[in-house]
Amino acid sequence: MDALQIIRSMPKVELHLHLEGAFTLESLYRLIRKYGGDPDVQDIDDLRRKFVFTDFRHFIEIWCWKNKFYREPADIEDMAYSTVFSMSQKNIIYSEVFFSPWDFVNPEMPFQAVTEAVIAGVRRAESECPIGIGLIADLVRDRGHQTVNKRLDEITPYRNEVIGVGLGGSEKEFPAEWFTAVFKEAKRRGFHVVAHAGEAGGADSIWSALKNLNAERIGHGVRATEDPALIEYLKSKQIPLEVCVNSNLKTKIFPFPADHPVRRFFDDGLLITINSDDPTMFGMDLNDEFILLFNEYKFTLPEIRQLTVNAIKASFADDLYKAQLTHAHEEFWKQITLSNGGFLK
Repeated sequence: MDALQIIRSMPKVELHLHLEGAFTLESLYRLIRKYGGDPDVQDIDDLRRKFVFTDFRHFIEIWCWKNKFYREPADIEDMAYSTVFSMSQKNIIYSEVFFSPWDFVNPEMPFQAVTEAVIAGVRRAESECPIGIGLIADLVRDRGHQTVNKRLDEITPYRNEVIGVGLGGSEKEFPAEWFTAVFKEAKRRGFHVVAHAGEAGGADSIWSALKNLNAERIGHGVRATEDPALIEYLKSKQIPLEVCVNSNLKTKIFPFPADHPVRRFFDDGLLITINSDDPTMFGMDLNDEFILLFNEYKFTLPEIRQLTVNAIKASFADDLYKAQLTHAHEEFWKQITLSNGGFLK
């Protein structure tokens, strides 16, 4: 088994993936045809070309465009089911998945119907596949800090199904400090809390997520490079970063692969995890992300193995489940090491 086969076969853990950005192209194309379609999308290749972005704002525009095709709870459930099933086929054994039910709510499809459709689709896939899913409700900055208390109240009855709340969206227009009170209340109610920061916004955005929101993990965090004191803080506190290399390149956070700090972060001892963010929209899944690290950033197989250890450690799974994930991970690498004469490069 060569290195790329090992990467594809290894059990993987992903902590930064948006359910609504990980749909299969086939499932979305069925909906486009079902609801009258779009004149620019005549086949799957046309649809694939839709997901080529000029910048982060263009990405958000296309995100909103594709959401309009999810109009019934059955559409939502199928999207959740097919997404998780597809992840399992890529040997992802555990993932903590962002979802934003508010993106789909309308008078014909209320919040409860959307949320329960997501949960039903995810749990159905879990029952059929060797994968576990932790759901994180993304409160979404762009809807304004005035409405987040209502959103937290809406998601709280699902606390047994939803392990955390997150904060995605436009960092610059809706800074983290505006959401301080609701994140404090979310933690009081027993949710884990995470926040996107240091993607479109700079190092100050990361500081705010840490100090105002008490975020347990940082989504992206790559612009920590702008503040050496922040780098040292992240390292000393071992605060997990959910790094999404291809996403950052596709949205032009970094114009060229050589500009991305993933190699530097790992070498400096930061607790980084590797994730695909919106794999269908960006055209690369978690396997592809690791292959990119191997080819472009010269990560070795032992280093890629360590990145999965990092992800298990940084996850919100309980200790027993972490032990099960660790066992599956170690057993795989034990067999691979034996088959390669007792060592890996």
